[in-house]
Amino acid sequence: MIKKSAQQPTLYLTFDDGPHPEFTGELLELLNAHKAKATFFSMGIRLERCPSLGLRIVQEGHALANHSYNHPRFDHISITERNQQIEKTNNAIKQLTNTDCRLFRSPQGRWDSSLLRYLIRRGITAVHWSRDSLDYKKEPTEQLIKRFNDQPVTAGDIILFHDDNNLCIDALAVLIPQWQAQGFELKALES
Repeated sequence: MIKKSAQQPTLYLTFDDGPHPEFTGELLELLNAHKAKATFFSMGIRLERCPSLGLRIVQEGHALANHSYNHPRFDHISITERNQQIEKTNNAIKQLTNTDCRLFRSPQGRWDSSLLRYLIRRGITAVHWSRDSLDYKKEPTEQLIKRFNDQPVTAGDIILFHDDNNLCIDALAVLIPQWQAQGFELKALES
């Protein structure tokens, strides 16, 4: 699993469950306005439905990574089905970018030793998060921002958001300038 050094004044924004035709474009505009880079853990089925957004993510300097094909609970499907979820999405990413995907985040962050062994054998890095925005709870934006202000980020944090709703956009419009004013650089993860 990736664990970034706390020595660098860097934060790693990550977005799960997209790309979404209604929200991902606006999120990319926000990131570009602040010269912030991020990693998009995308579902293969959504990349197939919105290939232009997948390409745009990469063309604008962000990382495109694997978040399964259609987001099943990995603890409810067979090992073979899990492996197929990963391979099908890696194939979708390769078709879009002509590069091999080397980053994977399991749906709901569900990991086990057989999944980790499979990823190691395939040369794929398992990526979890150190900070969860909890944006999936659909709480008011102010509450999400307050949570980050009450428990400040630290250098090296991998921060989980979801680009399948506008809550991340509203919150990050406040948080990105705040974090940059604190001296943090926002970068994409590298495999």
